[in-house]
Amino acid sequence: MSDELHKKLGMRPGSAGLVIAPPPDDDNPLLPLPEGFSAIAGLEELAQTSGSFDYIQVFVRDRAALAAAFAELRDRLAPSGMLWVSWLKQSSDRRSGAMMGDLNENLIRRLALTNAMVDVKVAALDRDWSALKLVRRKH
Repeated sequence: MSDELHKKLGMRPGSAGLVIAPPPDDDNPLLPLPEGFSAIAGLEELAQTSGSFDYIQVFVRDRAALAAAFAELRDRLAPSGMLWVSWLKQSSDRRSGAMMGDLNENLIRRLALTNAMVDVKVAALDRDWSALKLVRRKH
């Protein structure tokens, strides 16, 4: 399944890829990660990485945290890089208590537009997670 998902998301082996705050291993739809990809536990670790990335996928539940990190995420992308923002689907069994989250596709799209990015694709990662692909807006 993951090879098919990797292809749908544009995760190419050998690309410089970063996955931020993925779900635990058993629930991570992106595993195993392709060659050249790494994962970090949270947005606060982004500053400790170096270089730019062809691909960044961030799993977020909190609108304020995404808004605070958005410019840094955008700025860490290579010129033709893509940023996938993943959020818990409304129908997810995990949308309860601490896992609830306050994000949806429209909020992410609005945040992207205010940061000179546009959405070009939406994808279902699994039964719990959706993702929106963002790229820099062409001038």
